[in-house]
Order: sequence, then structure tokens, then C-alpha cells
Amino acid sequence: MTQFQPLSLAGRVRDFKKFRVAVIGDLMLDKYIWGRATRISQEAPVPVVCVDRQNIVPGGAANVVRNLLALEAKANAIGVIGNDHDGDNLTTILDEAGADTKHIFRQDDRMTTVKTRVIASNQQVVRIDFEDTICITEQCQKQILENLQACLEQQLLDAIILEDYAKGVFTPELMDEIAKLGNQANIPVTLDPHSSHPFDIKGISLMTPNRQEAFALAEIPYQKCSGDPTQDKALLQVGKILKDRWQNNMLLITLGGDGMALFLDDDPVPIHIPTRARQVFDVSGAGDTVMATMTLALLAGATPEEAAVIANHAAGVVVGLVGTAPIYADALLDAIQQSN
Repeated sequence: MTQFQPLSLAGRVRDFKKFRVAVIGDLMLDKYIWGRATRISQEAPVPVVCVDRQNIVPGGAANVVRNLLALEAKANAIGVIGNDHDGDNLTTILDEAGADTKHIFRQDDRMTTVKTRVIASNQQVVRIDFEDTICITEQCQKQILENLQACLEQQLLDAIILEDYAKGVFTPELMDEIAKLGNQANIPVTLDPHSSHPFDIKGISLMTPNRQEAFALAEIPYQKCSGDPTQDKALLQVGKILKDRWQNNMLLITLGGDGMALFLDDDPVPIHIPTRARQVFDVSGAGDTVMATMTLALLAGATPEEAAVIANHAAGVVVGLVGTAPIYADALLDAIQQSN
């Protein structure tokens, strides 16, 4: 892997504030219930959690929006939520963070996706999901395309991020239309895919699955990492299949504790970027952080390898935090400087 000067990487980060990015996808609300578990219930062999506090934060595609804003960029949130109290909370949080939320649409017969995590002494005990996974209405799909096209015609956007959590926003047709609009406007379209949606859409410049998602998308039985990722035959096979199918310029497969593998153009051997995490408490939202950071770094003129290194630094920070949390520009700059 190429060695980069921290000052050059820091300069890219400082330029993030110049850009506006649209995030289209499954907007969610993450709820956390924090407490202590010191005894087992008499009713069932489960811990009794005495609650100390609760909080709510953006999740899913909304967490990508939150990351972009924390990195001092501007962000448009585009998606569909329920006409409910949780939807109100989510839009309020995003509004207060500075997001453009006027392209978030309400569907009366749909609930806002909510993931509730119960944490006892920094250990997740259980997660409870409220969600609708049926496809959004054709009217909502039409509104998404019309609003995106209006933003592009006004030259308001520098990039489009697609965040697919398989909660009903994306169909192959909708994703394909969005990719075409972005390409016509000559701006990058990046995708964080879901393993259940092997849509093979053309015109995606960057895709960022994790290892398990990548194997599923390539329709190959999952295999654990076998040493050096650049010599991992199964991973190389998956990378080739995905590059051939999606025909994207950049494929970044995140490998957890083994870092990242960046496949570029026609090179069958990826660039391996070792992890920067010093400690791992929670990987929730780390993929969102990688997508937001790498997209902004590319917009700021970073090479793909530079952008992946910057995103790797960002991921190394957020996995050291408990709960879904964004990466802030100052924290990212500190991490880059400390790596010298």
C-alpha cells in the first residue's frame, strides 16, 4: 500500500465542506436503551435490565446523512418514512443537524423503520426491530425521481449515495433510473448494497459491501479470510465477479479486523488497507461512515487509494464508540495526524 503524508490527507478532509451529497435509501431511527443487568429474571433465563437512560439517533441511510453533516459537508435526505411519531422524531433530528429533509416523503400505511437496542454495561442484550419491507408506492418512487431530477437540473448536487437496507425503497428499475440521472449529470453515484438485492446496475462508480455481503452478491458460499487479502483466492474470485457484473470503477470490500480490499479497474489483485481500529466496541454504522467519508474524499480530489485510507481512518474511530455514531471532521483529522 502507498504511504501518504498526513498533511495531504488532511487537506482532502478540510475540503469536504465544499460539497453537497444526496443520500437516497432506507431512512431509519435507532433507539438505545442503556442500563445495568445484575440479576436474572425469575420468569425466564434472561437478564433484567434496569434502565438508566434512553436516546435516539438517525440510522440506516439517515446515519449516512448524519456522517456527511458531521464531516461538515451538506446533505439532502431522500426517502420514505411513516406518517408517525418516530418519523417526526427522525426528521426533527435531521433538520436540527442541518440536513435538507424536504425530499423525505410520508406514506400513511407505512411505519418508520426503528431499531431498538438494549445495552447493559456496554453489551448489547437484544435488538427489537419495527419495520415494513414491502415496496414503497409507485407514487413515492415517482416523487423521488422527480425531486432528484429537479436538484440535478439546478446543479445542487455533487454526488448521489444509494443506501440499500432492503426495507422497500429500492427496486432494480428505480436504482437504474437514479444511476442514469447521475451519469447524465456527470456526478458520481455510489452504492452501499444489500446482499438480497443483486441488481447488477450499471453506472455505479463505487460499491462498498462488507465481506459477507460481497460473497452473497457474487453467489458464492461464504469463506473466512485466509491470511493476506491480496492472496485470498476466494476474495479475489468474488472481486472479479462483482466487477464484471456491476462494471464499476471501484469496489471496496470491508473486511472487519482485516481492513479493506480495494479493487480498481481491471486489476484482479486488490490494494490491501490494514485496519486502523485500536479497539472495537461496536461496528454499528461503520459501513455508513466508510461510504460517507470515501465519497467525500473522492469529490475532494483524492485518488481511490487515498480515499480508502481516509475512510479507513474514519471507520477506525467509530468502531471504538458504543452505539451508532458519526465521524466528526476534527476527530478524523486527529486520527490522520496521529498515524504519522
